[in-house]
Amino acid sequence: MLYLQLYMVFFKIGLFSFGGGLSMLPLIEKELLLRSWMTRAEFLDLVSVAQMTPGAIAVNSATYVGNNLAGFGGGVFATAGVITPSIVIILILASILKRCKGNVYKDAFFLGLKPITVGLIGYAGYTIGAATFIEKVSEESGNFLSGFSLNFSTIFIGVLAFVILNKTKFNPIWMIFLSGFLGFILL
Repeated sequence: MLYLQLYMVFFKIGLFSFGGGLSMLPLIEKELLLRSWMTRAEFLDLVSVAQMTPGAIAVNSATYVGNNLAGFGGGVFATAGVITPSIVIILILASILKRCKGNVYKDAFFLGLKPITVGLIGYAGYTIGAATFIEKVSEESGNFLSGFSLNFSTIFIGVLAFVILNKTKFNPIWMIFLSGFLGFILL
């Protein structure tokens, strides 16, 4: 039964997420938390692992979650679920797009998909950033920021990585190792 649930949840994620793995993260997070398959902290760990390992983040996430919940078979079913919609849709679209080359309506449709992709990736960045850079320190009520604290070590690592990757040709793989090393030292 869990195998079928894993397949169907990740099938839905694969079917309704446009723009690649990062844009799938909000839906993956919602589905995992809704079913209590992972906590928010475990989800953030999942995102880190899925981004560091070779392959598509959605496939890595599905494999990780499935394996974590139901062993090897769970990983297979979750992975199959997330890739099935893409395979079916791309086969159908390839056939249609081949016949619609230069069609104004097709171009308009794809123009409309670009902003939602950016929005989904932005939202994923926001939720991961908020959970990474802001720590809850107490349950006090009061002003907007009471009970929260900025984690300056993680902010420093994030800004440093962004600046280095944006201004140089530093290899992102080495940046992952450097960030992990800095995290080990600073945190």
